[in-house]
Amino acid sequence: MNLKKQSAILKNINMKLIIILFFILSISKNCYSQDVILKDLDNDTIKDEILFDRTNSQIICKLSSQNLIPIKSKKLEDISDVAGIKLTKNGFQFYNHIMRSGYYCQFRYNTKQKKIELIGMSRYNLGDAQRNGIGQSSVNLLTNKYVGDWSRFDIKSKKEIKIPTVTKPYIIKKVYLEEFSLKQPDDFIEFCYNQTLSQYE
Repeated sequence: MNLKKQSAILKNINMKLIIILFFILSISKNCYSQDVILKDLDNDTIKDEILFDRTNSQIICKLSSQNLIPIKSKKLEDISDVAGIKLTKNGFQFYNHIMRSGYYCQFRYNTKQKKIELIGMSRYNLGDAQRNGIGQSSVNLLTNKYVGDWSRFDIKSKKEIKIPTVTKPYIIKKVYLEEFSLKQPDDFIEFCYNQTLSQYE
C-alpha cells in the first residue's frame, strides 16, 4: 500500500472518530441539560415530575393533578455547576454548593393552596482561611424559626471556639415555586451572616 492510500485511509478514520466523538458529546450534553426525578407530590398516587432545567436554570414541576402543566421557578442566575435537585421525605430540595459553602431549599406540596411551597432552607460553611465562620444554620418557614450553630477561631489560643446557638424568629411571606428565585436563599444567607457577626462583637 502506497503512502497516498495510507494517508487517505487515516484521514477517513480520523474524520469518523471526530464525528463519533461529536455525537457522544451531543448526547451527553442533552442527557445532562435536565435533571429529572419522579415523586407523588400531590398525593394522588401518581408520580409527578420534578425537573431542573440546567439550560434555563429553572426548577420545573409537572403535577398529574394539574394536567402536567409546567410550574416554573424564576431563573436562578449565577448558580454553580453542581447545583441540582434531589428528593426528600415529603417533597424535594434544590441545592447549590459553592466552593466551601452551600445551601438547600426545601419544597413541599401545599394541599390547601394546591401549590409547591418553599418550607425551609439550610446552609453550611466550612470557614475561611482563618477557620472563621465554620458551622451551619437552618430556618423552618412553617414555624418561622431560625437556628444557627457557628464557631470562630481564636488566634491567641489557636482553638476553635463555638458561638452560643442563635435562635431567632425568621418571618417572610409564603413563597411558592413560581415565585422562587435566588432572592430567598440570598436573604437567608445575609440574615445568617448578620446573626453570626453580632456574636463576634
